[in-house]
Amino acid sequence: MKKIKNFKVYVFLLLAATVISSCLKTPDQNSTNTPEKEASQIQSWLAQMVTNKNDIDTTSTGLFYIVKKIGTGATVKAGDSVTVKYTGMFLDGSVFDTSDKASNPSGTFKFLHKAPTDPTRTLIQGWEEGVEVLSKGSSAAFLIPSAKGYGVNGSYPYIPPYTPLIFVIDVVDIKSNSL
Repeated sequence: MKKIKNFKVYVFLLLAATVISSCLKTPDQNSTNTPEKEASQIQSWLAQMVTNKNDIDTTSTGLFYIVKKIGTGATVKAGDSVTVKYTGMFLDGSVFDTSDKASNPSGTFKFLHKAPTDPTRTLIQGWEEGVEVLSKGSSAAFLIPSAKGYGVNGSYPYIPPYTPLIFVIDVVDIKSNSL
């Protein structure tokens, strides 16, 4: 009889702890991210850029970009080895990633550029698409809608769902890997 009584107490305490801990959880801040909210954020950012007299270009698929410095030579093509400096930010300007990290003495990021539609690409579609409008020495800011970024799922724990991203990219070097 004593064993059953202790079991009931244990179950009761476990249930009570579960109920209390669920009440203490903070609400998921990402639960309010929706396509409509993202569209509104993008429109606000674009309006602010126009107010600041930035010349905004758009690709045929909806990637927005502002060229800050025009480079020289050919633009980046699929198969090129590209070295860049970059900073990834949210629309509020807070940085979530940068090539200029303490663990990266060169401050650059080197990657093999793949076509934005290549299913084997390792970078988000917006990054691969955006870099194709740049040449060596170029600098640009890209507004990447979530559909070209981390989409409906985000990239836990850093990028919430339906989050548009800003990447400022400086192309340091391009090496053609063509035969």
